[in-house]
Amino acid sequence: MRILVIISLIFLSNMVFSQTDSINESIKNRINHHSKNPVHSILLYIENESKGFKYNEGFGLETDNGKPVTKNSSFKIASSTKLFVSTIILQLEEEGKLSINDKVFPYLKDIEYLNFKNFHNLKGIKYAQDITIEHLLSHRSGLADLFTDKEEAFFEMIMQNPNKQYTPKSIVALYNQFNLNQEPHFTPNTGWHYSDINYVLLGLIIEKLDKTKLAQSIRNRILEPMEMKNTFFEFYEEPKTQSRQINQYIENTNFSKRNTSFDWAGGGLVSTNTDLAIFIKSLFNYELINKESLAKMIDVKFTKKNENRYGLGVYEFHLNDNVYYGHFGFYNTFVGYCPTTKTTLSYSISQTNPGFNSYAFLSQILKLAN
Repeated sequence: MRILVIISLIFLSNMVFSQTDSINESIKNRINHHSKNPVHSILLYIENESKGFKYNEGFGLETDNGKPVTKNSSFKIASSTKLFVSTIILQLEEEGKLSINDKVFPYLKDIEYLNFKNFHNLKGIKYAQDITIEHLLSHRSGLADLFTDKEEAFFEMIMQNPNKQYTPKSIVALYNQFNLNQEPHFTPNTGWHYSDINYVLLGLIIEKLDKTKLAQSIRNRILEPMEMKNTFFEFYEEPKTQSRQINQYIENTNFSKRNTSFDWAGGGLVSTNTDLAIFIKSLFNYELINKESLAKMIDVKFTKKNENRYGLGVYEFHLNDNVYYGHFGFYNTFVGYCPTTKTTLSYSISQTNPGFNSYAFLSQILKLAN
């Protein structure tokens, strides 16, 4: 009997090594330092609790001639930051400080530079006072987006001013400079349009109710309680550890060499796969919010054709017949959790437009992991 147990353990061990080797090779084959859209590094974390499988590795270089990355390298998580902001809003609701059904206007009307009553003007009619907190969380406010609605002008400005430090006030000023308050897409709650300005407004609400800066609120409420030591709010606070940060690219432009403080509440965190795994597992284990709040968060609804459904700061992501709840980041990052298989997935591909289909790549990787 003992011999059979030993043989079984050896077999399982060899199978795990085979899985790991296959995943390693698949990742290495996607790294390309010399294309027009270089993929200098890939960091990947997979943990399937139901099968006792865990994979956490990093391959490649920080740049084409830089130092090697490791599984502990950090990266800009971009819009996955919205998961953190949404979590805090739901914490505030649990504490009785707000309701997601509340109108936003009473929370923001006293911020003079915001001039919120004029923030949503559609065909000469003002609708800002109809926007609720839930509309902001779910991108159903109708508000336009700096990055997509004025993409060419915005990126030209970033390229010309690569070291400019932004604040919430200057982000709002830029929004108004581009006249976006006069260009909403629809009246509140009559459509879906992804817009970072929704989360800028949520960040301002958090600062008002928590009576501290957003960076400190995220640290007090999530990072320190969950011991996420390698996560910080880039350009708004100093990192607590010296984890090496990879370079992330938009085609052949290295955006890690630019000040991206314009992301703020919509996408300003830097983290590691290990820390992100801690966060998403804590979220789904009700360590950050309760069961009722999580149910609200993942109550996803139709967005638009060819777009994943969206809840409150959460995408629904179908992969190999399994459903993950999490968020994508602009620089080709993702963190999510599949409740059915108890699988955590977190990755950074370091390139917004790699020369391969990211979805197909991850589908293949997850098949190798099963």
